[in-house]
Amino acid sequence: MNVLSAFQAQIDLTAFEFFDDVAIDKLMAHGQVQEPFESRTKFYTLLEFEAPYEPIMDKAMAIFEHCMEQGWVVDGVMSQNLTQAAELWKLREYISETISVFTPYKNDVSVLISHVPTFIEEIDHIVSSNYPDFEVCWFGHIGDGNLHLNILKPENMSKDDFFAECQVVNKYVFETVQKYGGSVSAEHGVGMTKKPYLHYSRSETEIEYLKEVKKVFDPNNIMNRGKIFDM
Repeated sequence: MNVLSAFQAQIDLTAFEFFDDVAIDKLMAHGQVQEPFESRTKFYTLLEFEAPYEPIMDKAMAIFEHCMEQGWVVDGVMSQNLTQAAELWKLREYISETISVFTPYKNDVSVLISHVPTFIEEIDHIVSSNYPDFEVCWFGHIGDGNLHLNILKPENMSKDDFFAECQVVNKYVFETVQKYGGSVSAEHGVGMTKKPYLHYSRSETEIEYLKEVKKVFDPNNIMNRGKIFDM
């Protein structure tokens, strides 16, 4: 978050993504992308900005060096052309496909940017302490607090047992989301899957208002029946 603030203060960013070391491990094992650095670290960020003029590149490099001096960054690389940029974006864009073989239990949640580090730390602690055999893979649009939490199924565990355990994890995850005033669904909607958990990020009064608005536009309850809430 310090890196995000440093760059946003001086440059108009068009993207600020993140992923963790688990995502990198799976990507490297899959062999579709190149190792970004010689050393490994816990988290990685991928930021993008338009640089039509050379001074912007110089400014970006100065900000990067400042982040290095502050100890916020261990290493970094900057693309010099569109081809290199596309290769870097593969590190982020190929994650979902790569981890799909591990039958991930997915959650897209969001919290205020200022709460992101503490939130991730607490969720990692919850999963590791209660389910030490579960591997957690983080990635997402961290620039707006939008986080994708993926819990990977252990090889020796059945899919049904795994998802049953993850339903228990959900309660802990959403209680933490509620603690930080976040949302149980960041970008993919509440739908039917998140419907039982809507109360973690919306009060009873807010939910009643939502129902009343739906009645105005859909009095016969024929649009997206059963989604978000029951009428």
